[in-house]
Amino acid sequence: MYKTPELDEIRKRIDQLDNQVHDLLMERADLVMAISAEKKKQGIQIVQPAREARMIRRLMARHREPLPEEAIVRIWRELVSCVSLLQTGLSVSVYTPPETPEYWDMARDYFGSVLPMQKSASPLDALNLVIEGKVNFAVLPWPDTAEENPWWGKLLEPAGAGISVLQRLPYGAKENYSYNNNPALIVARAGFDTSDDDRSFIGFDLSSSVTRDQIIAAVKEIGLNPASVHEWSTGARTSHLVEIDTYLSAKDEKLDLLRQKFAGDADANITVVGGYPAPLVYKTRQKKSAA
Repeated sequence: MYKTPELDEIRKRIDQLDNQVHDLLMERADLVMAISAEKKKQGIQIVQPAREARMIRRLMARHREPLPEEAIVRIWRELVSCVSLLQTGLSVSVYTPPETPEYWDMARDYFGSVLPMQKSASPLDALNLVIEGKVNFAVLPWPDTAEENPWWGKLLEPAGAGISVLQRLPYGAKENYSYNNNPALIVARAGFDTSDDDRSFIGFDLSSSVTRDQIIAAVKEIGLNPASVHEWSTGARTSHLVEIDTYLSAKDEKLDLLRQKFAGDADANITVVGGYPAPLVYKTRQKKSAA
């Protein structure tokens, strides 16, 4: 190895920093485990993507080059997964169709290298594993109106009660990142909380006489902005999944206003089925876009 007094001194400093980083990682793990234990005692949800999103945004706001932002996000996602998630025995099912094998890679990027993951042959297979309590998370494709039996329709059925969308993948929007063209969603039996910059999904199960345009108009009339709308008809009933560009809780009064607009349908089911923190946009990409 090539040596100089200057290089030797720098290497010694790096070794010291490595030890400090390792000590801090172990201390952080101890604190996270203490929090997890307290959450279990209090019956508090262990996994909280909203808080994790706020944490990552805070770190990105103070970060500087030369270390790439993507590396920081990957490091912290690994920390969250290997300590907070693995120690609670959590697992993931991932739908991995041949045409979009990147779903597996996106899931691994988000959940880290140690959380158990398994492949499912269909979106409904993956979702059913969550419903049956066999896994904690399912990674599913972005809703597609062309689907004959979309997985999100099950969230409006009694079997899907309590299952929510919690996160969108990929976690960060990176330039020339092909995964951005094939986003996925994570669902779990957990509540969806706000990260202060979110998107939400509202599910509608209504009479087939109610049109897509009527639903869009009703959403806009109560002051919400629909970002995407997906439809699925089963004959007498029609389901819609409407994405809005803000956070909406299951107890929001705007949801009651929506229900009032369709009060004529005695079997109507209108409910929030989760959402996701707005995807992280790296500053390096913002700089290139402005150039």
